[in-house]
Amino acid sequence: MPKDHFCCKSATSYFASANAVNHYAPNIVIEPKHLDIQIKINDLHEKRMIGKVTITFEHGGQALIRDKKDLSTVTLNAEEFLDVKVDGATHSYDGHQLQLYWSEPFEKNTQRKVTVHYVVDHPTAGLYFQNEDSLIDDKDCCWAITDHETEKARYWLPTIDFPAVRTTLTWSISAPSQYTSLANGALISEETENGFTTTRWQLDYPCPSYLVCFAVGDFVSVDAGEVNGKPIKYYAARCHSKEDIERSFGKTPDMMNWLEAKVGVPFPWPKYYQIALPAIRGAMENISLVTWIEIFVLDEINAKERQYIVDVVNVHEMAHTYFGDLLVIRHFEHAWLKESWAQYMESCWIQDKLSEDDFRFEMLTNAHHYIKECNKDYMRPIVTRLYDTSWDMFDSHTYPGGAWRIHMLRGILGDEAFWTGVKHYVETFASKTVETSDFQRALEWSSGLNLTRFFDEWLYSKGYPMLKGTFNHDLSRGTVQVSITQTQMKSHAPEVLPLFAFDLEIELTDDQGNKYLNTLTFDQEATMTTTFVLKNKEILPARIRVDPNFRVLHTLDMSADQRVLENTAKDAEDIVSRIWAYNELIKDGSYSALKFVEGQILKEPFYGVRAQVSALLAKQKSGFALKIIASMVKKESHPLALAPVITSCQIQDDVLRDTILDVLSRADQLPYRAHAAALLALAVQRNEKDLDYLLRAAKDDNKIGQYGIVRGGALKALGYHRSEEAFKYLLSRVGYNIEPMRARPSALGGLKYSAEWQDKRLQKLAIETLAKLIRDPNIQVRTEAVEGLVALQATGSYQDVDSTRYLYSNDDLSWLNRKLYELYQSSSSNDTTAAKEQVEKLEERIRKLEEKLQKLDQDA
Repeated sequence: MPKDHFCCKSATSYFASANAVNHYAPNIVIEPKHLDIQIKINDLHEKRMIGKVTITFEHGGQALIRDKKDLSTVTLNAEEFLDVKVDGATHSYDGHQLQLYWSEPFEKNTQRKVTVHYVVDHPTAGLYFQNEDSLIDDKDCCWAITDHETEKARYWLPTIDFPAVRTTLTWSISAPSQYTSLANGALISEETENGFTTTRWQLDYPCPSYLVCFAVGDFVSVDAGEVNGKPIKYYAARCHSKEDIERSFGKTPDMMNWLEAKVGVPFPWPKYYQIALPAIRGAMENISLVTWIEIFVLDEINAKERQYIVDVVNVHEMAHTYFGDLLVIRHFEHAWLKESWAQYMESCWIQDKLSEDDFRFEMLTNAHHYIKECNKDYMRPIVTRLYDTSWDMFDSHTYPGGAWRIHMLRGILGDEAFWTGVKHYVETFASKTVETSDFQRALEWSSGLNLTRFFDEWLYSKGYPMLKGTFNHDLSRGTVQVSITQTQMKSHAPEVLPLFAFDLEIELTDDQGNKYLNTLTFDQEATMTTTFVLKNKEILPARIRVDPNFRVLHTLDMSADQRVLENTAKDAEDIVSRIWAYNELIKDGSYSALKFVEGQILKEPFYGVRAQVSALLAKQKSGFALKIIASMVKKESHPLALAPVITSCQIQDDVLRDTILDVLSRADQLPYRAHAAALLALAVQRNEKDLDYLLRAAKDDNKIGQYGIVRGGALKALGYHRSEEAFKYLLSRVGYNIEPMRARPSALGGLKYSAEWQDKRLQKLAIETLAKLIRDPNIQVRTEAVEGLVALQATGSYQDVDSTRYLYSNDDLSWLNRKLYELYQSSSSNDTTAAKEQVEKLEERIRKLEEKLQKLDQDA
């Protein structure tokens, strides 16, 4: 499941709480080997499912363990089931766990079957039914679908809900005949009787609970033919057009052919179906039935900005076929073996199908996401057992951080040894569970290298190299000396961070076009230095590239002569070096440096460099920098750069305001996110004259945009305008079923921000409104409402927020606990602030009394 392209996990200020413990895979003495799942749904509107699951248990071991109790009992996860009955074993059920007991212990190589009868009614998680919200134009378009990662199957399926346990599956899904039923595996039969259709599916491959999936509903489908005999189809709710579905997922067959060739292992599943519905949290790699959140079904305008994202997520989920589905992680500390791999395969597809520039920009973006998360309060090893809940492992350390570790291993081994090792890894562990050491051994097998130190430093330890460099050109000697120091040990004190071992290449190009390549080998030293000897003293250094082959995850703080930086920004062969040079020039901030940026950036051929430079200029914030941003906005046309460049205009400045007004004068030509970004940039100007325009935009039903993207941008913009009138309008619009479902979280974000600038009476109204929405059916609205209460330090809402635990699955509760902790801390902060104010008042009174005493003494 991808997380970085659409935030499913709210950022937190820390990873593991003081109460976090090490987590381990469960013992498996008696193992479920097969699930026969029989489901009946009488009416999708009832949000109720009748279940009958027959579980085949097996003991395949030697039956030599000391405690024979382990051969007589099994505990299944089963949250909030109703009317539970069990055949085949004695049982007890406490609403969370279903304990099974046999009076006669299992013997070696024996099997027993247990059938669980139960009802699921309005499940908390795992199985989702449609909300009657305004996103779905056709209110009769009903559906139910499962989405489990990490531990949510237990809310509708009796199972051992951990990845180490895998079963084969048979399905029998009975639903009203107007609906389509889908599930893992191959279609066996369909039978219709008395207005109900029973659909049977079969999966002969062992599947962990989090990849078990079914869907029932009123769907529209697109048949995409076959790849090597494997049928491919796409599904979505009937309110979507076949053209949009085909546009979104149409590259799937080509991706399957590419992936098979890249990994070198045939595609294993009997089919490859994909379905998009609102309930999915991103996208999920369920075996043979991949699920997507429906915002990835794109109309023609939305595709201009988002087709790239849909394509890489498509590759991501398909890559899980091998990394996560065919090879299942033993437990969650090894989550990087699936998510880091899927993230990296996105980049490999970009490299093979688009360009090296696109590949490096994607990997640079990965590095930025990971490094941003690695602040002093949140840095962890990629592989760790210490966490609050398993969902916490699915963060930017696991996704982009782990992807970079894989990329570095590829650079160390070289492509031939690396991909040979990957093929060996997949073939060796197919149908098995894997741990990090298994991957290490596979790469060592193909390369002959000892990778223990790499895995110790980069996987089992935290952090990354933070490099600080110096560049010195000695004209009299005709030399250039570059010195690089690892500074992460001091930067994150008192954290214990390692000195990393790696080779860092540095390439220097002189003004005659000669290239020099030196390598710094870091082993146990913090600082390494290299000297380039130019061909003669009249030759000058022209360009420099650190890590020109893009093999090492790091940050670099190093400047150089302005002429060298300018040449590097203009002519460096790779986009990462150009971005670094622009960064140093903008940090310098001198007139001459910015004058160069102004003249050169509009000639920059790659959109990603322009987007990065606009953000760097916004951070610099000088008048000259803002003038350059304005010129960039006027010239930018690439749909992937337009919204980021416009976002850089979120600074109060008359020139930027005029630029944004000019952009909005062409609003009908803007793609959705660029339009929303322009509205927000205008709001940040906080000009009274713009309020009427923003209100009109927020009320214009002709400019909602697919999934309310433009409407959401307009509502959020009203909040950032900070005016009382805009605040009051937002108060009236954030309730249920008023605005498009996807626009409501943006509206709440605007309300939260605006409330911080209102008087106490209006803030209380905002808090009252947010407190109502913490029980909203829309989870995004609920979480945004909680975030708003935290931002407003609404300590009185602590009990109300705490009372909503029932709305969250167990693996999501760590997020809620952190928000509650922040509320508690804000209470302490308020008490501290009040005490501080009281002390200051007392000190002021004492000072005045002392002045009076001094005056009395003088008068005496």
